[in-house]
Amino acid sequence: MNLFKALLVSLIALSGSCLASDEYDSQPITVESDRAERNERTGLTQYSGNVIIRQGSLIIDANTVELHYADNRVNRIVCDGNPASYQHKSNTGGQVLARAETIEYLPAEKLVNLKTNASLSRNGTLIKGDSINYDVVNETWRAKGDNQSNQKRIQLVIPPLQKPKEPVKEDEVADEKSKS
Repeated sequence: MNLFKALLVSLIALSGSCLASDEYDSQPITVESDRAERNERTGLTQYSGNVIIRQGSLIIDANTVELHYADNRVNRIVCDGNPASYQHKSNTGGQVLARAETIEYLPAEKLVNLKTNASLSRNGTLIKGDSINYDVVNETWRAKGDNQSNQKRIQLVIPPLQKPKEPVKEDEVADEKSKS
């Protein structure tokens, strides 16, 4: 019976990951910018000037963006900014916020690569490094520093646990009522 329960829990968790993955596949990518230029032969579209990209709950804000196409689908988005920012709602309902000078988003693989002065915030936990790779579906990350940059080592900040509020005792309630 325990094996059955473990299998059932695993299947439910896996189906939740698949649903989160489908959210982006079924949504169009919209891009707003001041300027755009497209090369049909190379499949490259360049946007510049206050670029905002949206797809479902995903929002990217950057100075310049390159959209790379393969088989008439966007397969790579490269964003540059001072810094560029990325956000989306995670599978568990929290908000994922990221910043870096360069953000590379691979829609088919659901991967976000943050390069140069990168930071990623998830459920109150903050990760900083020279580069961070984030798997959107599995909600996993890998970070590293760089001896040549300002961010030589990674930094992880974990918020303190919130203490649960103690229940109000009946004596305290009676005292408050008598004061009124």
